[in-house]
Amino acid sequence: MNVYLGGPMFVSAEVRYNLWLAGALREHGFDVYCPNESEPINDKLRNDITARKIYDADLAALEWANVYVCQVSEDSGTNWEAGFMDCLNKRVDPTRYLGVLGLATDIRLQQQPDPARGGIENQAFYVNSFIVGGLQSSLGVVYTEDELIARLQAIQQSASL
Repeated sequence: MNVYLGGPMFVSAEVRYNLWLAGALREHGFDVYCPNESEPINDKLRNDITARKIYDADLAALEWANVYVCQVSEDSGTNWEAGFMDCLNKRVDPTRYLGVLGLATDIRLQQQPDPARGGIENQAFYVNSFIVGGLQSSLGVVYTEDELIARLQAIQQSASL
């Protein structure tokens, strides 16, 4: 099964995590596109890389994928990609494009909101309701990497890919 691994990818910790997660998914037999590994669009020494080239390369990778793994965040590129895969699933070919699976590992999601604390004093992490609804209407959300792998294996088995 082809998996597009989407999520924040700009600081060194995010890059290391993405590369590690892509490797872990590959160890379980998945073919993975990780944008951090895409040399044609990530070589920062080149001056011919444009936003349009990045967009076109990532769209081609999304169309190659069966599942989009969306690391739950407020990263606008990640959410755009998730919406594109959701459209492919719901409007183009649901047998080929299986949907979006959220991976919510942010530790702030483990904390219960405290109604006695307002604004920035309430430490619970907010996720845009439209994103949450989209994930729930697609392949759902998992909270650990082990759950992610198990869910992808179940999706692959049920889709016969």
